[in-house]
Amino acid sequence: MDKRALLFRIGGLGDLLVALPAISVLRRSLPGFLLTLVGRPEYTALLKRAGVVDETRSFEDARVAALFATADGGGLAPEWARGYALAFGWLNRRGQWPGDSWWIRRGFERVMFASHESSGEAAVSRLFFDRTRRFFGREEIPEAAFDECAQLPLDDGLRTEALGHFSLARLGPGERRLVVHPGSGGRRKCWPLENFLEVVRWAGSRGIGGVVVTGEAEADWEPALAAAALPEGWTWTARPPLAALAGLLAESTHYLGNDSGPTHLAAACGASVLALFAEGAGAAWRPFGRSRVLSAPAVDEIRVEVVLAELGDFPAALGNPKTGLCR
Repeated sequence: MDKRALLFRIGGLGDLLVALPAISVLRRSLPGFLLTLVGRPEYTALLKRAGVVDETRSFEDARVAALFATADGGGLAPEWARGYALAFGWLNRRGQWPGDSWWIRRGFERVMFASHESSGEAAVSRLFFDRTRRFFGREEIPEAAFDECAQLPLDDGLRTEALGHFSLARLGPGERRLVVHPGSGGRRKCWPLENFLEVVRWAGSRGIGGVVVTGEAEADWEPALAAAALPEGWTWTARPPLAALAGLLAESTHYLGNDSGPTHLAAACGASVLALFAEGAGAAWRPFGRSRVLSAPAVDEIRVEVVLAELGDFPAALGNPKTGLCR
């Protein structure tokens, strides 16, 4: 490949995944291009593994920093970046990013940087998708294709590895598996841990097995989870590798979590998602796909019985399509 495009999406896992539908449009719109995604490597590696991009770079890489070293001056980009004809980015705040003319002066032929800061109530993922689709004039990728473009294509090898990591088997016809992630990047976003455990007990009493997963941010909850008596068919795993978590979600039917990166990952992997949000955040940052959002002025005001009613009403869903308009 001698045609290259440089992509930027800075932030956490959720920030990256709301740009997935837009990146999928770009993948289809640039056949023959090598796509390099700049971001946080612990997250962008998953998109590379899924074939959505070809290679990744850390935003903290010295070579990337050199590209921005003279933001107020002129001159070409560093030598490593001169092989890239196109630059794309999906931003939280446009004002803190070099303007299009800056990129053109550095030798990029065509640029597009979409910002959501003035999007109001529009979902960030839809705004990025629509801006990218319009940029390329891709009428053959209609708005209705959003859900397909939002799916993360995971191969059978990754799924099998994930099931092995969690010591699980593939589900049979009619079986359900619920994944519960009780954490988030901020505790104000978290529903009480005991409420999640009550949901787990409810699921176990109905013969629904599953996995409770926690990350680094929930390390102080680990003693309570270690002491909790989970029902038969349930396990708890702390800090699983991201690829293993993605494969688990793709091989599960349901997911319950807060406003968090794993919630967006569950939606991208095809699970039926029930997300718990504080009022005001759900409109812009809601997960896509098979998802529902419950909200209240404070997350801990959402009642357990309301969550159980929503979970009981969820249709079963398993995995995501391996082919589609954006593949």
